[in-house]
Amino acid sequence: MSGQTPAGVQTPGQRVLVDVLPLFLIFFLILMGHMSSGFELTAHFDPALFLVPVFFLALHSRRNFTPVIIMFLGFFKDVVDGTPVGFWGVLVTFFYFAAQGQQQVLVRASLRGRWLGYTGICSLTFLIGYLIAAVRDDMLSLFWLSMGSAALSSLWFLPISLILGLLIAEEQE
Repeated sequence: MSGQTPAGVQTPGQRVLVDVLPLFLIFFLILMGHMSSGFELTAHFDPALFLVPVFFLALHSRRNFTPVIIMFLGFFKDVVDGTPVGFWGVLVTFFYFAAQGQQQVLVRASLRGRWLGYTGICSLTFLIGYLIAAVRDDMLSLFWLSMGSAALSSLWFLPISLILGLLIAEEQE
């Protein structure tokens, strides 16, 4: 099933699932990334699980304001993280446009192909994050711990979410 009516038009419920729900999920995952576990070891652990719904939006959303909303959610992450305003805003917006640029290839790709594409875009995004942090001496001290944990968490979360999505899609058929 393609999730569209025979005329190729999405129903209002489908539009909400594709356009609105991932935005709330991004907001929720940004907040969840800052819940304290009570362990000092995880104090600088910063999961970037919110990149998975951004990736989904880049591949499936047709709204014109999605990049602007993504940028503002990146600014929200800057405020929550205490990073310089614009750091995550730039990274998340770059990630969105990089994934959207590969949309034609990634939509038709297999699970492995999507994961490889996602991994490449994540790696490039975190490399840009490193270059920005290298320019600012005050950000580089905790970069490897916080951004390394963000990169690793975002890379393992995608295949799990894709597999769960495929299982749900199979049950609906």
